Amino acid sequence: MGTLTRPAIAFVNPSVGFSDRRKSKPIGLAYIMAYLEKSGFPSSGFDFGDSEDDAVELAAHYGLDRFDVVGFSVYNESFRAAIAMAEWIKNRRPECLIVLGGPHATAVHEHILRRYTCVDVVVRREGEEAMLDLVRGLGAGADVSVDVGADVDGGVDDRAGLTGIKGTTWRAPDGAGLLVNEDRDFVPDLDQIPFPDAEFTSHSGYPDLTYYDEVQGRLKAALTICSSRSCPYNCSFCGVLTIGRKYRSREAERVVAELLHFRARHGVNYEHVYFSDANFFVSPTRALEVAEALYEADPQVTFSFGTRVNQILKAAEALPRLKECGLRFIELGIESASEPVLERLAKHVKPEVNVAAVRLLKRLGIEISLDFIMLDPATTLPDVRANLEFLREAGFYDYVPHDHLYTALVLYEGTPIRDFYARRFGVVFDPDDLPSPFTLFELPEVQRFSDTLRAFRKRWQDRIDEALAQGELALASMADGSDGSDGSDGLDRLDGSEGSGLPRESHARLQLDVVSLRHAPNLFMERLLEDAEAGFPRLDEVGGAGGGLDALLPRLGHDHVHLNDLIERTEAVAREAGFAQAPGAAAPHGRD
Repeated sequence: MGTLTRPAIAFVNPSVGFSDRRKSKPIGLAYIMAYLEKSGFPSSGFDFGDSEDDAVELAAHYGLDRFDVVGFSVYNESFRAAIAMAEWIKNRRPECLIVLGGPHATAVHEHILRRYTCVDVVVRREGEEAMLDLVRGLGAGADVSVDVGADVDGGVDDRAGLTGIKGTTWRAPDGAGLLVNEDRDFVPDLDQIPFPDAEFTSHSGYPDLTYYDEVQGRLKAALTICSSRSCPYNCSFCGVLTIGRKYRSREAERVVAELLHFRARHGVNYEHVYFSDANFFVSPTRALEVAEALYEADPQVTFSFGTRVNQILKAAEALPRLKECGLRFIELGIESASEPVLERLAKHVKPEVNVAAVRLLKRLGIEISLDFIMLDPATTLPDVRANLEFLREAGFYDYVPHDHLYTALVLYEGTPIRDFYARRFGVVFDPDDLPSPFTLFELPEVQRFSDTLRAFRKRWQDRIDEALAQGELALASMADGSDGSDGSDGLDRLDGSEGSGLPRESHARLQLDVVSLRHAPNLFMERLLEDAEAGFPRLDEVGGAGGGLDALLPRLGHDHVHLNDLIERTEAVAREAGFAQAPGAAAPHGRD
């Protein structure tokens, strides 16, 4: 193949095996690509994260065998797809250097190299500096056409020198064992890393990221920005532990500069920032600096971030100012209302701390986005009861989407909770596998509860979502005057005399029906829990999965009708008012 001066490099985000409508660009790979580009090593990005196509067919369609270096960022869910692509590339182009990185590869780097000969090297933890050392070594004359250490025309392969790069793991040149190099220090100054300005080829594309600002009453173009890395806490289920707990943050001026950069780059006036940090609120002082810098740059910019409940309470005095500067919602890591579950998750907070944090944010008028784990393998029915009581008492019966009701703990490789359950079950999980969280419950009554809840979700949730979206779109359109009235007196015009064609009585019933649809999954879950606590008599009395499920459905709406009738009526009224929407469109009530 000859000496390389600039290897052809590709980075791939493999499929997790299903479509994700909230897909966004893989920011970790984008940072690495931008870092290499700054040093004169351009690369091509391929994002198949939401593809349901066969991995090998994707590799062939996009010609991944034409590159000298192919790097995969892998999670538990995407590992098998990455290996399928790597094997196909190696079979067609043995000289290609296959690199794996990311949380899963970091956690089981030795296992990967022992089991999969198609993988040449694993880059552990952060990837920018190690990948730059790799491609620089290749560009300086290393030949990737042979195994490490093999002879090339009677000489020694220059690629052998690459095996000492910090933060990497290689298969030993003689095939006996592995070369596990010492860890590389974390990038100390994140502001020295270029903005993640990289383009990816993806056959599914990227939907426009937006945020509906209820305060300003309009839809905003949104941008995702990562302003820090890692988190100093040690929640037992969090994959951040795999990469490391060394928290570092960027200066406020660089965050603003990134927003302005991508406004100019894309020609889009981004006015909401989704901070994707693992924990944005580690330093309240620094959070205020970022918020105030954004506000000074553009007072119309709003933002949101994720953090822990205890940090909300510790820095309560900062929240009013954050709100003044545009804070709209906080993604809050509540996880559970059960003390035994919180202990297993190593949250180091009590349930009453969750309650206090929620009350504080609601009092300040700051919206909450729920991070919740409804079930874990050791869950008991009292744990579920504690969760449902918390959701009701904390005012989350109107919360949408309803995803939090169906969540179960995922045992990611490299996390302490996975080791905890391996010991508890007396098993050894295959490092390549991510066990289904819905098959690990210890108690048969919890297993049946989960199975029935999932059956409800499969049968009803999509229909609820569509009807709720149409009903809320109709109500929102009427409220802002876009129903044909001038909006000067709002809902007082909804008498059918001008514009909307929807009588006041129908409008009031639609409001009640929309509220009922929001509550429907919660009410079903409560009825299911009551039945489980009694030994499932109602689920059993009708017989059959469908019949038993119907016996637990709540009667809803102003006249207590069947859920199917409520859905059909809501859609019919929305059509009558002229505000039905296409299936899958976003409702006006939330973040997309």
